[in-house]
Amino acid sequence: MDNPATERTPLVIAAEIKMITCQTKKILLTSAIEIGRHLQEAKAMLKHGEWIKWLEESVNYSRRTASRLIKLYEEYGPSFPEGSDSSNGTPVSHLTYIQALLLLGLPAEEREEFITHNDVGSMTKQELQQALKDRDQANQAKEQALQEKGQALQENQLLKKGLETIDSTISELKKEHAKALPRPTNPEHVNAEALSANDTSSAGDVPSATTAPFTHNLKTERNPDAYIKYVEKCDACSKTIADTFFDLTTALTNLAHIDPELKEEKRKAANQLIDYMAETIKVWPPPKKPLRVNS
Repeated sequence: MDNPATERTPLVIAAEIKMITCQTKKILLTSAIEIGRHLQEAKAMLKHGEWIKWLEESVNYSRRTASRLIKLYEEYGPSFPEGSDSSNGTPVSHLTYIQALLLLGLPAEEREEFITHNDVGSMTKQELQQALKDRDQANQAKEQALQEKGQALQENQLLKKGLETIDSTISELKKEHAKALPRPTNPEHVNAEALSANDTSSAGDVPSATTAPFTHNLKTERNPDAYIKYVEKCDACSKTIADTFFDLTTALTNLAHIDPELKEEKRKAANQLIDYMAETIKVWPPPKKPLRVNS
């Protein structure tokens, strides 16, 4: 019976209709969950191959509808209070049928927190869809940030490795150059100019191309087949230099994608060493310091 003290106006009637509509939607979700429970029970009793036929003939449900109702029961059934009163239930118990369907896309462990944080119970369908879209975009941005951070760490590791490779390659080139230019065996035959040139070369990281060449003092080789071991030595050293140069260019290529300025710095250092080596061996033995053979 209506309260005579309450004036019946269009606004009051509209508010009552909205309340009844909201209650109906919640009752619909409760009913859907209960139907899902019964469907799951029936499915467990039926033999393999009888499920679809039973749905069509007994309850006039499609397989898709039945699966959705069972899913509602599995996801929300434990969260609903016993009986029809949901005023003291969990946040899930205040959802409408449509809201519950839209939220099935969320992981169960995140769903209740999302409902509470966003006050889903008071949202329209469009508002909830937008909130879910915003959540997905935020998660994608977070995931992208983590990927970019991981990529930056990986690039730093590649940079470190590239620098180590370049430094190691230059060191190997210096070693091979030193092997190709052995020190004199008889120091008394080395004049002051040659000693000064060697001291100048060892003082810097890379010798200057204008530095006086090394002087080789070798004993006369009596074995007529001795050339074989020297040819083999030349071939081995040339191969080592070629392999090391390939490693150097590979490291420079990788470094160019990470830090172009640092790549250029390392390239110039390597180029300075290579120019010196090329200039030194252009005429060998050096014309200014001819090979001296002791008898």
